[in-house]
Amino acid sequence: VSLSGLFEEWAARTPDTVAVVYEDQRWTYRELNERANQLARHLLQTGAGPEHRIALALPRSTHTITAILAVLKTGAAYVPLDPDYPQERLTHLLHDSKPTALITTTHTTTLPTPTHTTPHILLDHPHTTTHLQKQPHTNLTPTEQPTPPNPHHPAYLI
Repeated sequence: VSLSGLFEEWAARTPDTVAVVYEDQRWTYRELNERANQLARHLLQTGAGPEHRIALALPRSTHTITAILAVLKTGAAYVPLDPDYPQERLTHLLHDSKPTALITTTHTTTLPTPTHTTPHILLDHPHTTTHLQKQPHTNLTPTEQPTPPNPHHPAYLI
């Protein structure tokens, strides 16, 4: 069973238990799982899947936990980027990891552009928020994910 599969099982058993607390936000396992499912669907639409990498340049927040879980649900691995790194280091990491997408926020302005084909997903942008809210919040189905995540897929690259 994959890490995301274990999370989904736990969310099904304890849906109303608080899973994430950040500042004044408190999300239950159900809420976190639903948000991660919506983002995972969006990532799959951008080409994410097993053996792909998704760069995450996010401040500590509920967005970070959601993004990590969503990436794992696609079977891809996440590449953490610290926006405070020097530009040269960030450029190297993006070039070297060749991410399928870069997840960040509108407040993270110091990032270099990975390539002209790598989509930036701005989690706090109104367009992204609206798009994600239109995605189904249920767990991914086998037809949406022909190759489901498994414990042998990389989860994290650094």
